[in-house]
Amino acid sequence: MIQVDRLAELQHGQDADFFAQLFQKDRRLTRQGRPFYLLEFRDRTRNIAATIWEGSPHEVACRDQWTVGHFYKIRGTFQETIHGGKVEIKRLRPVEQSDHESGFDPATCQPSSEADTQELFDYLLDLVDQEIATPELHSLVTAIFENHRQRIEALPGALHHHHAYAGGFLEHVYSVTQNVLYLLNTYRGQHPSLRDPITRQLTIAGAMLHDIGKLLELDEEVANTAYTSPGELIGHLILGRDLVRDTARELGIDLNADWLLRLEHLVVSHQGTAANGSPKPPMTWEANLIYWADELDGNIFRLAKACQQQDDGDPFVPKSNPFGRRVYRGDLPSQSENPS
Repeated sequence: MIQVDRLAELQHGQDADFFAQLFQKDRRLTRQGRPFYLLEFRDRTRNIAATIWEGSPHEVACRDQWTVGHFYKIRGTFQETIHGGKVEIKRLRPVEQSDHESGFDPATCQPSSEADTQELFDYLLDLVDQEIATPELHSLVTAIFENHRQRIEALPGALHHHHAYAGGFLEHVYSVTQNVLYLLNTYRGQHPSLRDPITRQLTIAGAMLHDIGKLLELDEEVANTAYTSPGELIGHLILGRDLVRDTARELGIDLNADWLLRLEHLVVSHQGTAANGSPKPPMTWEANLIYWADELDGNIFRLAKACQQQDDGDPFVPKSNPFGRRVYRGDLPSQSENPS
């Protein structure tokens, strides 16, 4: 049996057979007009690039058969470059049932959350039981989650930005929910409007449903590695509002109810501005709380990732990060250190 190596463990110059998921495939042109395909493969912890040029023996198969989101067994030479890892493909085929005997496991070929997503899901539904006393709102949130449980537990938070890995959606929703609970509990004594029960209930419901349109935005057929056509043309804010409204209709809820209008508003406004994709800015207490809580979680994730990049001993992170400024991270602990 031919040895199969792990993509994450390949060394510069190594010839190897390994399993990977095709994450991206883009047809591009050089400055001279020569066409090529730029590919990105990944496993749980590493992404690598590959280039297929016009006239290559792999060109037709790459164009017609290699499918984003599918898993492949690859034979090639791995190289570390200034732009990251790259593989020169010698052979490639889709994984087969027999590959499981050689160690193939889809879970090792795509990044995933370290959290127990089943536990997070159950916690959130328990929170609905504890906090949302309005019967129709309780039924709406519960129905959406229970109808899509399997998908919600596996969904990434995004394609490329924050929480872009299996289970990242639920991890993000949990964090946003914790953030709004903190804000509600901290400031309700200072602002009477935050003591309105429906404001609290809508804020918690909104934390759970603000990104629910990603169920329809991300394409399950290609393992959530691309957008659906509705995702490209409409986006998760409007798709989420439609899902909320359609479920309310199925449950016999009055579509003119004030609380439902406020819930729909926070879904479409949670990205804050038109420049960020929201057709309306946040205009209620609960919509603003969701916007701030969502931004906080996304920015903390981005900052953490920025501090992990280019681990070359430099205490400063370069400007090439989502914040566009140098970030001081200090002396990073070695991986062998066990934080107390």
